[in-house]
Amino acid sequence: MANEVNVAMSLRVKNGNADESFSVSGVQSDQATQGSVGGIVSIGTVVETITLGEVTTAGYAAFRNLSTATAGTAYVALGHYDGTNLHEFAHLRRGQPAVVPLRGSITLGAKSYGTDLPLRYIVFSR
Repeated sequence: MANEVNVAMSLRVKNGNADESFSVSGVQSDQATQGSVGGIVSIGTVVETITLGEVTTAGYAAFRNLSTATAGTAYVALGHYDGTNLHEFAHLRRGQPAVVPLRGSITLGAKSYGTDLPLRYIVFSR
């Protein structure tokens, strides 16, 4: 089979007279091995690894900070964890999502800045 993965996304920012948008659809790629892992985890203020379970080679991943807090600036940082450092590539404030293609042999890590926060995630096999 081919083109099992289909990615579509859009982003628009309108601030005063500035109005910018970016959208992509129909981006397809192959998934060599069926599989995914995901769930909802509570991310604390110490770096935690996001286990990939049966996924041996990561492909695309989607994340969303499920916090519904109406005040504060707490966020979840996502990144590559090398065992001593979290190399952050995303900061998700309350409600914010992210979709990223991953390097196949990544160790994912997450850390909350502020308080424990709920993070929903799914990682698909490549």
